[in-house]
Order: sequence, then C-alpha cells, then structure tokens
Amino acid sequence: MNKLVIVTYVLRGLGFVLVLLSLFGHSVILNVFPGLEGMSINPIFYSGIAVYLIGAVIYFFVNKKIRAERRRSEIEEATGRLFSSGDESSEK
Repeated sequence: MNKLVIVTYVLRGLGFVLVLLSLFGHSVILNVFPGLEGMSINPIFYSGIAVYLIGAVIYFFVNKKIRAERRRSEIEEATGRLFSSGDESSEK
C-alpha cells in the first residue's frame, strides 16, 4: 500500500478520535490538559473535523490518481489485445 494512503488513514483515524474525545471524553481532556478547565472544548472538536477532512481530501485525490492510472493501463491492455488478435487473424 502506498505510504501516502496510510498517512490519510492515520489522519482520518486521529480526526475521528479527537471528535469522539471532544464529545464524550471531557474528563479525559481536562485530565490531560488541566489548563483547559473553564474553557470551551470546541477547538478540539473543530481540530478533529479539520484533521479528518484533510485526510479525506488527500485520500480522494490519491485514489483518483490511482484509478486513472489503472483505467489507462486497462485501456492499453485492451487495445494491445485487440490489435494483436487482429494480426493473428490476418496471418491465417
């Protein structure tokens, strides 16, 4: 698997964890970052959404490139088979 694809999965997982922590883990966040007590935890939520979206956008473009390359190679193979089978029939 491509290293960039793995990085996108890690970013998406990290974003998901940050969103879950901000929704259900207020005490965990306050224990890890005691200076946030009395402050809003919304920046953690929005950071999680941003990290997830960055990973999803990168994955979209990488996947689009991989699909285009695969489609191009399949077309080349198909045209190669088409022309090679035409040469064999003309020789007979």
